Formats: sequence, C-alpha cells, structure tokens
Amino acid sequence: MRLSRVRPAVVVTIAAIVTMATACSSGQTVGQGPQTSSSANAPSVPITGDRSDPVNVLVARAIVDIQGYWTTEYPRVYDGAVYEPVTGGFYAVDPGTGPLPPCAESASDIAGNAFYCATKDVVAWDVKGLLPDLRKTYGDFVIPVVLAHEWGHALQARSDFEGMTITREIQADCFSGAWSRHAIDAGEYRVSSVDLDRALAGFLSLRDEPGTAADDPSAHGSGFDRINAFQNGYENGPTTCAGYRDGAPAVVELPFGSAADAAAGGDAPYEDIIAGVPVDLEDYWSQVYPELTGKRWTPVRRVVPFGSQAPACGDTSAEGYLLFYCVPDNYVGFENDSMQDFYAEGGDFAVAALLATQWGIAALTQMGDSSDEAMSSQRADCLAGAWTASVLLQNRNATSGYSLSPGDLDEAIEALLTFRGPGDADRQGAGFVRTEAYRSGVIDGAKNCLATS
Repeated sequence: MRLSRVRPAVVVTIAAIVTMATACSSGQTVGQGPQTSSSANAPSVPITGDRSDPVNVLVARAIVDIQGYWTTEYPRVYDGAVYEPVTGGFYAVDPGTGPLPPCAESASDIAGNAFYCATKDVVAWDVKGLLPDLRKTYGDFVIPVVLAHEWGHALQARSDFEGMTITREIQADCFSGAWSRHAIDAGEYRVSSVDLDRALAGFLSLRDEPGTAADDPSAHGSGFDRINAFQNGYENGPTTCAGYRDGAPAVVELPFGSAADAAAGGDAPYEDIIAGVPVDLEDYWSQVYPELTGKRWTPVRRVVPFGSQAPACGDTSAEGYLLFYCVPDNYVGFENDSMQDFYAEGGDFAVAALLATQWGIAALTQMGDSSDEAMSSQRADCLAGAWTASVLLQNRNATSGYSLSPGDLDEAIEALLTFRGPGDADRQGAGFVRTEAYRSGVIDGAKNCLATS
C-alpha cells in the first residue's frame, strides 16, 4: 500500500485503554481445518511413476473423475462436440531422478511445476516437490483442484481456444472451479468449508509475483484474478468459463510505482497502517454513507490496540477476540501482537482489509442492519471491498493519499481466507463466501453490498 502525500488531520485516535461496553462483533482468530478425506480408494490409472505414492493415489482418483465429468459436460458446453480423453499419458516425475516427461527438456521444467503439454497431450507433475508440499500445507483437496486446472488447458487444446497467456490461465482456473463444484455436490469428495478454504488458499499461493504485467507471456494472474475465476466457475458453471476472451473478464495486475515500492514489496510500515488506514476509512465513510443513506456518518470513536488485558465492551470483556467492532461503545479493537504477526505473514493490506471489515460492520450498525451475523459479516466484507475499490480508483484524490501496490488485493483475499478460527466459519461464513463478498464489493461497489440477500 502506498501513501503518496501528507495525510489530512487525524480523525480517529489510537488508544490503549477504553471504557465500558456490552457486546462485541466479528471477533476473528487464526486457525486451520482438518484434511479432506476421500470417499473411495483410487482406481487404476496408467501413471508413469510410483502409483502407490500417496500423492499419485489422489491424482489417479482425480483423473478418473475429471475425465468422466468432461465426457458429460464437454458436449453441453461446446455444442455437442465429443470430449476426447487425454491420451499422451500421465507422468509423476521426481525431478532429481527422472525420467523427464514429454515436453520437458530439463529437470527445471518440471521441478515445482505441474503442466499440460498440448503437442504431446500429456499431463505431468512434480511428485516430490510441488504436489506433496501443497498437500501438506493446504490439504488433500488442493491436489484435484490443481489437476482440474491442467485439464482446463486440455479443454483449450480440444476447443481450439486462443488468447493471451493470462486469459488461458484464468479460464483454466474457472474450469477448475466448475469441476470442484461438481465433485463436492456429487459427493466424490467429502469437503468441509474449511477444506475448501484451505484448497483455495493453496490455489492463491500459485499466483503471479506482485508487479507482473498482464501481457507478460508467463503471467498466470494475480491471486485476486485467479480466485475470481475459480469462484466464477464454481458458482456459474463451465459454460461461463468457455465464454472467456482477452479482456473479459478484466484482470487486475498492478505495476510497482517506484523502485523503492518494489524493494519494500509494496508494504508500508505496520505503525503507518494502524495509524493511517482508520483515517482513510473515516474519510471514505464520511463521503459514502450520506450517498447510501441520506444521513451523516457518525465517526468510529477510537481504535484500541490491546495486549494481554482485553478491553471492556459495554458490560462484557472482549477477552478471546482478536479483532472486533464494539457496538455499544462504537470502537474497533484488536490484539496488537497477533495483528503484528499477521502483518509479518500477510502484508500491510491484509491488516488494512481486516480493519475495513470492522468499519463495514460499524456502517451496518448505523444503518440499523438486522441481518444475522453471517450475513452482516459478508456485507461488511463486501463494504471492505468497496472501500478498496475507492483506493484502487483513487476517486477521493482531494482527501485520500492512498493507492494500491501490487499484491494488495491478494493480501486482502488471503486475510479473509486465513484470519479465522474454530467456529468463525459457522458464525461469519466460510472464507470462500467471504472472499466472494469482498470481490463483489471491489467490482460492483457499496450499493450492491446492501442489496445482497
């Protein structure tokens, strides 16, 4: 996140201790869910490599289901055309020992990689690096999700699809999302909301490096672009994916504004984010709230970073909450050490986006929103996205000095997927749903957030 000029006077004060309260809203903690379990043993698939390897067992099951899915869906999507299964072979490769698959000229071509090669009609993957590392970190379901992406490229070869590299990649992401919805709904995989969030976080880890240009021949899309495409396929099905063209949907790949910004990875210091983002949020809501409601915005009274002693909220302690909006006392609180750790892990805009969700809840509270906690949370996530769009578009130039750096949108998506704990998915909605709400705010604006039902 970049700060391009001197800020206006501070509206929200930082305080360590605040006075009394009764209820806290949207507390969030960090955690991970269990691994996905399979519903059956892997079928026999002619994999070149160790078929008994646990990763290859997962891959084999995925191949059978993905091929079966496209046998049915391909004619529906492509006007009766018959799906031709991949015939060149499936290669599970240890880059250190080989042998190399077709289309690979050296071990570096497959190390840390999975790919579909159209000239040989083969699918290959690194069975010692990429896939086991993804599985260990993000769970079983990330493996078929990655395979389904590679099948997206196989579909492009069969349908003679042409487009920029980034268009081809996000279309394959979309196809992966469409298959994932089928696999979950059909019971081919038992996937909880936490499992899906973890798989999506794994998908997010494969995004472009911040600063990559959209027309770069190697561009695969920012995390924001890739998650958008996956969710588009998941929600709307494969016919939507088949309609992708260069520029439609639009992609968001931001360049670095300066060498200094690039050297810092686009991250402002933690103290600047904690002090400055609330000010910018107040500036945004002072302008947008009257447009939405015809009423004046009542500023959030204070921001309260706290240590081992949680503040009070009305008549209740905020103990156990890492981030919350206190409804009766109109303040935002967060546990400072945890937020600093999250800044170190997720980046400056992860923290900014989380703060923005609490201002969204404050706005909904002022509006008298009576929806349940999950819907309020998703509306607040959407409103955080609308604030982000304002920063992205720089449509408050007279009062706001912020602009987005490459990777900021990805940091926001990752924050909504990972800054949570036991019970949060039930109370606030799964990360998948929250990121979808956030994207909606970025793309469609604040009014759309209030229309969400």
